[in-house]
Amino acid sequence: MNISTRGRYGLRALVELSALSREGPVNLRDLSEKQKMSIDYLEQIFNKLKRAGIVQSIRGAKGGYVLASDEGKITVSQVINALDGPISISNCYNPNLREKSCTGPATCVTRVLWKGLENTIESMLSSITLKDLRQEKFDFKLKRSRKNGKKNLLRS
Repeated sequence: MNISTRGRYGLRALVELSALSREGPVNLRDLSEKQKMSIDYLEQIFNKLKRAGIVQSIRGAKGGYVLASDEGKITVSQVINALDGPISISNCYNPNLREKSCTGPATCVTRVLWKGLENTIESMLSSITLKDLRQEKFDFKLKRSRKNGKKNLLRS
């Protein structure tokens, strides 16, 4: 599973927009220059974000884009879902896709593992907002598991 370039660039651009839009709408050209991204690619990304209700466009000479809601309410999960679709580790538990992607039995035990991993990732991404990213107020630490003594990545 990979987050696409569109998802990564979109998230970077939104964090920048979050910082810059306090002074009014932000032109995509400014975002493009600050983040060193293609203006054409940003236009595609922002069209998707606008359709998802994450940003609003303001017309006119001083127009541009602003966040559609408070930066503390827009999560990484919402952005990734808008740009890439839902996080999916495996299609084996999706009845519509299972036949094409999985040759194992219907009772395969690894299905639970993949679904649990997907839920963990979704939960983590849902807990981080644009404001958290902008302020760098999220922290992941390795903590030892009680079961096996191995280090696990956990948000503190």
